[in-house]
Amino acid sequence: MKHLLITLMLSLLLVPVCVSAQETKTWQSVELGELDWPAASIDNMFIPLANPSLLATDHANGLGWAHLFMDKKFRKHYWLFANLDGLSYNYEYNKNPLTGRSENYHTLATGSELLPANILPNLYVGSNYRWRNNKFGKGDFRTALTYRPHNSASLALILDHPYSESPEYHAGVALRPLAWIPSLQDYRVELSADIDYSKEIVDGYGLRAAGDYEFRSPVLGINTQLLDGLNIGATYNLDTETAMVNFSLSSAMTDLGILGNVKDKNNYAFPYIHFAEEAFKPFLGLKGKNWYDMKLNGAVVSYPAPKYSFGQFRLFDKGTRSIEALARELKQAQDDPTIQGILLKNPSFTASYALMQELVAAVRDFKGSGKKIVAYYDNISNGGYIFASSVADQIYLNPLGSLDLRGLSVTSPYFNALLDTLGVDVMNFRSHRYKTAGNMLSESEMTPAEREVYDSMLQSIYDQMIASIEEGRGSKLKSSVSEAIDGGPYYLAQDALNAGLVDGVIYEDELDDKLREEHKFTGKAGSLADYRDYSWTVPKESLVAVIYANGSIVMGKGTPGQNIAHKTTVDLIRAARKNKAYKGIILRVDSGGGSAQASDIILRELQKAQTENKLPVVVSMAGVAASGGYYISCGADRIIADPATLTGSIGVIGLSLNMQRLFDKLHVNWSTVKKGANADYGSIYRPWSEEEKLRMTSMIETVYEDFVSKVDKGRPNLNLEDVHSLAQGRVWTGEQALANGLIDALGGMDTALEHMRELTGITGKIRLVDATTGDDAIALHMSGDPLDSLPGMDILSTLADDYIQAYEYWRDFQNENVLMLSPLNSPTLEF
Repeated sequence: MKHLLITLMLSLLLVPVCVSAQETKTWQSVELGELDWPAASIDNMFIPLANPSLLATDHANGLGWAHLFMDKKFRKHYWLFANLDGLSYNYEYNKNPLTGRSENYHTLATGSELLPANILPNLYVGSNYRWRNNKFGKGDFRTALTYRPHNSASLALILDHPYSESPEYHAGVALRPLAWIPSLQDYRVELSADIDYSKEIVDGYGLRAAGDYEFRSPVLGINTQLLDGLNIGATYNLDTETAMVNFSLSSAMTDLGILGNVKDKNNYAFPYIHFAEEAFKPFLGLKGKNWYDMKLNGAVVSYPAPKYSFGQFRLFDKGTRSIEALARELKQAQDDPTIQGILLKNPSFTASYALMQELVAAVRDFKGSGKKIVAYYDNISNGGYIFASSVADQIYLNPLGSLDLRGLSVTSPYFNALLDTLGVDVMNFRSHRYKTAGNMLSESEMTPAEREVYDSMLQSIYDQMIASIEEGRGSKLKSSVSEAIDGGPYYLAQDALNAGLVDGVIYEDELDDKLREEHKFTGKAGSLADYRDYSWTVPKESLVAVIYANGSIVMGKGTPGQNIAHKTTVDLIRAARKNKAYKGIILRVDSGGGSAQASDIILRELQKAQTENKLPVVVSMAGVAASGGYYISCGADRIIADPATLTGSIGVIGLSLNMQRLFDKLHVNWSTVKKGANADYGSIYRPWSEEEKLRMTSMIETVYEDFVSKVDKGRPNLNLEDVHSLAQGRVWTGEQALANGLIDALGGMDTALEHMRELTGITGKIRLVDATTGDDAIALHMSGDPLDSLPGMDILSTLADDYIQAYEYWRDFQNENVLMLSPLNSPTLEF
């Protein structure tokens, strides 16, 4: 507000400077679009009138007002602007003081890129149409084309076609000489030259006389921004000997200025104000030491799935965010010159440990710029401390708060005793003893093989957790990380402080003073600004399709994010591989597997992308990519996983139920008439014969051998014997999978992108395109689930989770004979 008031006062003081002290005796109309604008470099709210093609830069976006000041007073002549994303409407009111007649003018304008940035960037086309009062059919057209081949040069061509008059042609060129000096910012100085080719001769009073087409003398101009927010520019028309000067002050999201036209006694000015959509760079380079109050709540996922679907409507939980969205937010904070650090007050989110690692990596990139992270908690959960201790420079805890640090565990329910009591016998056909996905139904307790898998997996993740805490906070702890964990939970805040786990025990209202003391804190920002990019060019980009594969793998159609339905997923892959604009495909997998048949069909379509379309395929694994999730990944040119990703589980299971005893208890009798020896094969109302069991076992073995052979073919670094030794249903963390050769590198989407760059040989910019989300759906967002507010729903939800999971398995796979299903889904931790 202070900057805005200063700007306003300075601008008003300059009005008399731009206008002659002598009063003009004749009245003249003024058309803003006809002024001597630098056509190739205009960069303010007047773009829609002067050069509509540059609407594509979005620099005119926002609301604006301009008013004519002439003969030492404001005339009843003003303009209102409404500009947004390539579209503009301008309303002009003009009352003739001599006749008392008023006129209304309307201008519609549009501008866009002529060709996509992956074909020819920085080429813009646009047009406007201006008409008076209700005479829409008698308006004037203006068409513009602008090309910016380099950050130092801009070229513009404009065709004017006034109603019932001869066309006029305009050409302009602008240069940024400082673009060739790397140490200087190129937008500080701009030079321009414009020339007209028309039949008109315009004298100093705006009177027109038609003649032959001829080139007019050029208009020369200069625009400067030697200090950020201080804009001074001028043009001089050698033909009419008219000067136009422009002065404006840009601060925050407001540009306040004065435009003046000077020739002898015919002088006038336009005070104007532009409320922009983008923020300007800090005024005069002055910037406080603000901290971004980042809201880190809800669920963090690899791809947000709609909570409910109704026809074309998709209802999303507002609290669910993708890891990519959080990474972009952190990058925006890193690039914001007014942000010194990030403040996390009671962050509370859920995520797989693998995605938490991606978030930690993004926060550490933010800190790499020299900026800081401070976290404040009323109470700190186990996962919350793992995260905060990995990234925060300081952690503060409420005096009556607790720190629930306790390590990691895996607990699984077993329903076999319940099913046995009900009279249901579960037949669990496993390719190997480590393939334990069906044990939840077939066993009454954890088997030794399961315990071995869990122990191996937990040890790997626990070691990663200790390393992460050690890197972020090891120097402050009074003991080793493992000893600090074994000493928890810490119910007294002072105990946590004494152990070096936190940096202070304070109330939240003391936090600002602590930040001032430690970091010269000046204020908090609740949001991040979108700053204007002053570059004239964007690089040519190459497109890479990203397909998200989240959830259980099932046959049929489905909703991306909720499951990986084979037909839906194949359609997405097929559309991407046949789109010639794409240079490759990144498959982002977060799945514990499912249908063997659906997995095989999806893998085949990916192989077609590689063989028929010669597109490289890179897989980026998120929380889990095991069993069927690994199956669809194994043929990729590169496989990338987070250290804590759960993967492998190369094996096959088949589940079937014998419910004869249950039916006997219910006094339900079954009778069968059949033609064919195996017509009632797989029936649930009788025990299976040995032959039937042998048939199922044979199929399990065959599918397993096919699974192993697919991995052998897809992983040239492993031979068939290696794959067999790593398979057998074993689950590996990403860190273990890298060591044994099942994946190629550790990291998130950034790492996948670099491998795609290597495979494609692309040296320029790569733009990742979401090829999963359809354009036909209407997205709506809600805060939380309204059912959760009902009494007791939170407790019921907790108790029901495991039963719901069992039901969902039955629902998704009841018609499947063979499953590629992992016994483990990535555990969701509370941070």
